[in-house]
Amino acid sequence: MIVAILVPAYLWNEAKNNVTHKKQYEQNWQLKLPSTLKELDQYTNQGGFRGEGVRYTIYKSKEKQFPSTLESTGGRKIITKYFGDTLHDHERDIKKFIENILLRLDVPEDKMPDFNGVYLWQEFNYESDRLVVLYFPNKKLCYFVEALT
Repeated sequence: MIVAILVPAYLWNEAKNNVTHKKQYEQNWQLKLPSTLKELDQYTNQGGFRGEGVRYTIYKSKEKQFPSTLESTGGRKIITKYFGDTLHDHERDIKKFIENILLRLDVPEDKMPDFNGVYLWQEFNYESDRLVVLYFPNKKLCYFVEALT
């Protein structure tokens, strides 16, 4: 009897823990991320059933050129998308949004994006949820900053 309860609980917990952060972004935002992204670091305060909270992930790209727009896998969610570069981040308050999230997560300064460099950004919105992706081509670094409510 106890085995019948413990085995499914163990399997569910293992399956839940084996979902990568990259896979979570793909599922949450209906995106197809490059297979060459290598996770360097992750900060989060997410909890709850749906993962409400904020998350910050740093990836290294092995590709010389990161896609200017991430591919959508389609789905039932209607996700609004915006994109730009270093010169256009003020239009969507990209820098302010990211700095607020990083402050909430107490991210060390050496793990923060350098907004003085050249970068591309994409923003995805679904209802009150928001994801901003920054890519710094000179460093081949990609930053994902997510707020789920």
